[in-house]
Amino acid sequence: MLLGKMIVFGCPPNVITYGTLIDGLCKEGMVEEAKLLFTEMKDKGISPDVTAYTSLLHGLCCKGKLTEAEALFIEMVDEGLQLNLVTFSVMIDALRKQGRMEEANLLLGLMIQRGQPPDIVTYNTLIDALCKRGRMEKANSLLELMIQRGQPPNIVTYNTLIDALCHRGRMEEANSLLELMIQRSEPPNIVTYNSLINGHCKERRLDEANKLLELMIESQHPDAITYNTLIDGLCKAGRLE
Repeated sequence: MLLGKMIVFGCPPNVITYGTLIDGLCKEGMVEEAKLLFTEMKDKGISPDVTAYTSLLHGLCCKGKLTEAEALFIEMVDEGLQLNLVTFSVMIDALRKQGRMEEANLLLGLMIQRGQPPDIVTYNTLIDALCKRGRMEKANSLLELMIQRGQPPNIVTYNTLIDALCHRGRMEEANSLLELMIQRSEPPNIVTYNSLINGHCKERRLDEANKLLELMIESQHPDAITYNTLIDGLCKAGRLE
């Protein structure tokens, strides 16, 4: 093995060598081998850095070994390592995938508390998971938190929330979000309009849907989904004139 040759030639592997190998093994799905190398590294008196820990953490999460990943995360905290954005994001995403939203939100709080501001991807990941579970109040609270902490929502944030609200018939709130995004200079796109038009049609609010179509035409080209949604809504309401 190359590590053996390094030692023979008087160039012992260091934290970077081990970290690079652990990352490579994890990316290839060879997590058990990465764990052995991680242990070997520590046995040789080389303290893993945040990069080595995070690589192994990600590898464990990808294999669904969340119990081991949590233990490793706690070890990182106990070792006093400065956890970075990637470390937190990996754990938050793993918890989200298992539906453990309370723990994911607690981790978000810890992230902020430790001076590591979440990025747009972290916020959007959590908002999407909350919306899929119908926890709209919590999702809206996260939107408020990100604005309050200086992280501007993007088109993905707004579309996720608007679509979820429309699916639940909460059209007033969806309309308010449309107003907010326009206010904050985030232009709605075709996905935004189609979600809203679909929501209004399902609620038999066809006049509102038509107004949205007019607003949409000012900046977007309606597509087949837009027109099919409106036609379906008009047919179901018996407005075939």
